[in-house]
Amino acid sequence: MAGFLLAYGTSLEMDVMARIPKLTTTLAYDRYMAGQRLVSSVDRPWRHLVLRSYLEPVEQELLEAPGLQDLTLMTLASGAEHLERNLNGRWERADLRVGDVWFVPSSPISWRWRSIGDEPLSTVHLHIERGLIDSVAEQMELGGSPELSLGDAMRFRDPLIATMLGALHRAAADPSDSRLYVDALAHALAAHLLQHYSRGRPAPGRLPIQPERLVPRRIRRVTDYIRANLASDLSIGELAGQAGLSSFHFARVFRREAGETPHQFVTRLRLEEAARQLRATDQTVLQIAIAVGFESASHFSVQFKRGYGVTPRAYRLRG
Repeated sequence: MAGFLLAYGTSLEMDVMARIPKLTTTLAYDRYMAGQRLVSSVDRPWRHLVLRSYLEPVEQELLEAPGLQDLTLMTLASGAEHLERNLNGRWERADLRVGDVWFVPSSPISWRWRSIGDEPLSTVHLHIERGLIDSVAEQMELGGSPELSLGDAMRFRDPLIATMLGALHRAAADPSDSRLYVDALAHALAAHLLQHYSRGRPAPGRLPIQPERLVPRRIRRVTDYIRANLASDLSIGELAGQAGLSSFHFARVFRREAGETPHQFVTRLRLEEAARQLRATDQTVLQIAIAVGFESASHFSVQFKRGYGVTPRAYRLRG
């Protein structure tokens, strides 16, 4: 009887594995997760990224998941766990806490875990399109499609990556955070991964990148473009093109020259124009919100109150 149960269990596990594809898409990956989804960016107008977070079971005996083409990073939003993974027939284990980051390899993998803390166990999963990594690598003058040396690490600590994952998690849950802000974070995260975890080398025959400065004429070109297109869904790549710089360099150089990030600059200009229209026109709050580039009246009201300390309606009444 025991032999039958063992054989039955082995047969069942093999059947489960047979039904799991070797590779799946980031959007489909959600169906293989064990936890209750808390936050998702799938319906947000984000480029190059998908972020989800889950409230996980206290204990999971076995979770089989297919591989992914997109680069996937995970971290804990709360709690602590003893995590084990089986990659290519070998089990590895580590105790993970908030601040630890781990990499999900591109091949099928088995997971099991148990909570080792009193707090609820929740995870953040960030999927980064390989195309973004390759695009930033090209801007950094790295040869070919560089390989990131993360697959051998069951766990690694990188405070900057953990901070960026936390910022993206908050942005996914907050409709008032703009796509331009997320765009800048995505490029910065890709550049950090390539700078510190890439096996790539500078392309042969190319000179090292020299620091570039945005001269006042280029600053004016970008700021004039922003003022003329406040209602548009501006992106880092679009603004970088106006400056004649790569996306990788643009955000850093713009902040150095303008004293603000592109996201902060665009948001400030949108709020200033909105305040002017609230004083000078009879348009509704929704009309003004759309005219200056906000997604909705509620999104606009949250940002306006952050900037001016009152709601748009209260600002208009105050005169």
